[in-house]
Amino acid sequence: MTTFLLIGGIGLALVVVTLVIGDLLDGVLGLDALDSDLFSVSSLAAFIGAFGFGGALALALVPNTLLAVLAGIVVGAAAAWGAISLTRALRSGDNSAALRPDAMLGHPARVITAIPVGGYGEVHVSIAGHVRKLAARADSPIPAGTEVWISAIVSPTAVEVTPAAALPDSTN
Repeated sequence: MTTFLLIGGIGLALVVVTLVIGDLLDGVLGLDALDSDLFSVSSLAAFIGAFGFGGALALALVPNTLLAVLAGIVVGAAAAWGAISLTRALRSGDNSAALRPDAMLGHPARVITAIPVGGYGEVHVSIAGHVRKLAARADSPIPAGTEVWISAIVSPTAVEVTPAAALPDSTN
């Protein structure tokens, strides 16, 4: 039983390592080259941990090592399948919440790098929880820290802005 618990502990440690350094570990081990979630560190860690703990539980219930190994394989395969399914679901995500360039029109932003005449500076814009840094141009120079609003989309990574002070007061 100690062997199964040790294997389960190794799998659990791999899960923690995967949570901390994730895709980096896949790249270092060359597992991302296989282009499959089946051999990702998260699915292998889930299999190893579940195999160890499932085998230990089976061995505690039925004192037969062969049955414990088979039970560990079944439980490990189920855990790996679950890890693969969750990974795919997280990667696919719901794209309806993705930030589209046209969704930025009219939103306020803050200049973080001064915008010169005829050149580009940078702005931060926050829309629906998405914070983006974009290149920005304007008709007149705008210093860093100025509140602006996005008046046009130049490209997926660049916008045209107008100082918020230039907007007509709508409270009248």
